[in-house]
This record gives sequence, C-alpha cells and structure tokens, in this order.
Amino acid sequence: MDYNNNYTPYEGPNQTSQYTQGPVLHSPGQSMATASMILGLVSLFTLFTVYIPLICGSLAVILAVLSKGYGKKMPLTARVGVGTAVGGVTLIMTLLFTLTRILLSSSGDDLVNFGKAMDEQIEQQLGRELEDILGQSYEDIMRDYTEILGK
Repeated sequence: MDYNNNYTPYEGPNQTSQYTQGPVLHSPGQSMATASMILGLVSLFTLFTVYIPLICGSLAVILAVLSKGYGKKMPLTARVGVGTAVGGVTLIMTLLFTLTRILLSSSGDDLVNFGKAMDEQIEQQLGRELEDILGQSYEDIMRDYTEILGK
C-alpha cells in the first residue's frame, strides 16, 4: 500500500473518499452573534430579577453590533439577540415605572392595608409571621414608607 501519496487505506489513487469534507467556514462575528442571542433570551427569561435583564440586555445589544464587523448586515442570530434584548429591557423598565407610579400615587392607608394583606398571605404560605423572619412586619415597612413620603 502506498502511504506516501496521502491516500487512506480505504481508497485507491483513482478513488476519493465519500467522507472527505472541506474546511468549515464560520463568519467572523458568528460567536458574538450567538452570545448576543443567548444574552437576549436570558434578559427575557429573568424578567423579574430586575438587574439581570438590564445587564444581559445591554451586553446583548453591544455584542450584536460588534458581530456585524465591517459588513453591511447583521447575522440573523444577532438580530434575534437585539430583538429579545430590547424586549427584555423594555419590559423591565415598564414594570419598574409602573410599580413606582403605583407606590407614589397610592394613599398611606392603601399602602398600610396592602401591608396587612401581604402579612396574612405570607403567614398562610409559610406558617410563620414575617416579623419572626425579618424582625419587622410588612405592615410596619409600609407604614415607615408612608411616613418617609409624608402621606
């Protein structure tokens, strides 16, 4: 067998292997585009953790823009990353704005009553009072909050 001509033992000089492939070529920014898509999805799935969607969404947009390189078009995975990141950041900002607006527009009595209801819910679910766990009830927290705001 002639091994000097770079033939495998399974092919002769006139045969080519059916399993031979050329090199796999990736576009230069594909790994950044994929990371952008993953971070964008993380920003959507971690919506109620507040800080993670902001950080992951921002990084996803940056990586998507960088994945474009000198080309004119962004890869599809980068566009998906930007879409999910912008969606996640928009949703968390809307949620934070809405909760802040509700807290600031509620009267002091409404907030204290909400604190009482939360204390009852926590006691039903955990079987212990929140005051035993945190040292302060949710009603007291809301009462302190209303005093700070002067309501």
